[in-house]
Amino acid sequence: MPLISIITTVYDAKDYLPRTIQSILAQTLTDFELILVEDGSPNGCGELCDEWAAKDSRIRVIHKPNGGPASASNAGLDAARGQYIGFVDSDDLIAPDMYEKLYRALTEAGCAMAGCNARCINEQDQKVERTVSAALCGRQDALELFRDVFQNGGMYGMLCWNKLIDARLFEGLRFDTTLLYGDDCNILHKIYDGQQIVCLPDELYFYRERAGSLTAAAFRPRMLDDLTVYKMWYDYLLTRPGREDLAQWALARYWQVFYIFYVHARQQGELDETARAAFAAHLPVLRGLKRAIRACPHIAKGEKLRAMLFCQNPELVYRAAKAWGDFTERRKGARHA
Repeated sequence: MPLISIITTVYDAKDYLPRTIQSILAQTLTDFELILVEDGSPNGCGELCDEWAAKDSRIRVIHKPNGGPASASNAGLDAARGQYIGFVDSDDLIAPDMYEKLYRALTEAGCAMAGCNARCINEQDQKVERTVSAALCGRQDALELFRDVFQNGGMYGMLCWNKLIDARLFEGLRFDTTLLYGDDCNILHKIYDGQQIVCLPDELYFYRERAGSLTAAAFRPRMLDDLTVYKMWYDYLLTRPGREDLAQWALARYWQVFYIFYVHARQQGELDETARAAFAAHLPVLRGLKRAIRACPHIAKGEKLRAMLFCQNPELVYRAAKAWGDFTERRKGARHA
């Protein structure tokens, strides 16, 4: 049985997949299996996966009808035989010693998981300034990784691909296949709860931002899946003893993200029918949280007022904020004229 199962879900990544696979096969820790889950990709990715599997016995390929990233990750988890689980996206790269360092760190610290920092690369594999970094390094309460997510919009705690996780923590847990956005983080609260993680300062993962990717896209209605995830985290944290303050931060972030999404959507133009329906579906959930928002210690008074008005009429709040912003900009321009 391999020590580590590395899961790579594959869809429409033919131009990048060979480099991804090469970076995985070059690991200094060699006791692993690479599970390539080909998710019904239409552009020859399936044949490419089979070609690589023929070259290295550590590679296993799963071919399945397209079901989305969560479905593909679940298929990988179902097939995994390793003691630890790692995820690598099909267009990303990892440092040669990534899994050696993560495995050494978690065993020495006596933790069930370890994580590393990451840096963005462009389509030419060149590093750019954008990074994902832990707020604190060293051994710590894993569930507290969400504090930076809620307070600062940090991404570190929301990711699977920069971590090595004990496979036993996935028992009985699978990713929510109804979510397109948030597909790789919607069970992390349950994996983290009660666990310690050791966070390394090393940049060992290199995630690619490319035109047309989900992360690089302008607002799409399916992005509101994130609201479902934030609300789920809030509800869960409310039930955990000693996590009340973290739950309040989750609520504050939920409202912030809701409003930001609406502003971004409107900045692209009038809402189309799909976007209107998507916001209308989420608005009753926000309205159900009005009392909790008014009592939240991490939402400023002015934001509480904005939230109450937004619950009644989102468009009116947006237009008023835009008019005030336009007026402020004109005054600035007049002063410097």
